[in-house]
Amino acid sequence: MTPRSRAILRWEITGAIFTILVGSALHFVFGWTGGWRPVALIAAVNESIWEHLKLAFWPGLFWALLPRRGLELPLQGRLAGKGIALTLTAVLIVMIFKSYTAILGHNLLPLDIGTFVLAVMIGQIVSAALSIYGMPSPAPLAVGLSLLVIQLAAYAFFTFYPPDFWLFIDSRNGLRGIPPT
Repeated sequence: MTPRSRAILRWEITGAIFTILVGSALHFVFGWTGGWRPVALIAAVNESIWEHLKLAFWPGLFWALLPRRGLELPLQGRLAGKGIALTLTAVLIVMIFKSYTAILGHNLLPLDIGTFVLAVMIGQIVSAALSIYGMPSPAPLAVGLSLLVIQLAAYAFFTFYPPDFWLFIDSRNGLRGIPPT
């Protein structure tokens, strides 16, 4: 592994730690602000799976926007790689959570946290690999950027207008979206 590759991997592992810590805090921010609607875009507003996906997405996107001193990675490539990695992170969270709850019949907080941590770590490692090896052609670049734009639009829209679908239903009370005041 080259020194540049090691530096990129260190950067993305640090990003995983950042995402885990900030994402964990974002779980509580909506409540801490007294249900301030503008913060609902980035913070979990209920206990649905969908709301927990935002906890990995927004810190991960923020991390991708930070300048990487000495790594000289173009922003467009970083964002495309992050679009792919954050999509993978979300898919892993849903798959692992649904799998283990199907087996156990209910969720367990330690497994929920472990699912989040594992999915974020894998996503950041994929992001590192995409940064190290680059986008081999314009197609993956376009796919990654498209995935990022779709996620941005989806998190913005479905936070305020969640459909009646299991992914968006709060497991505690059966409600969707921002709780009524």
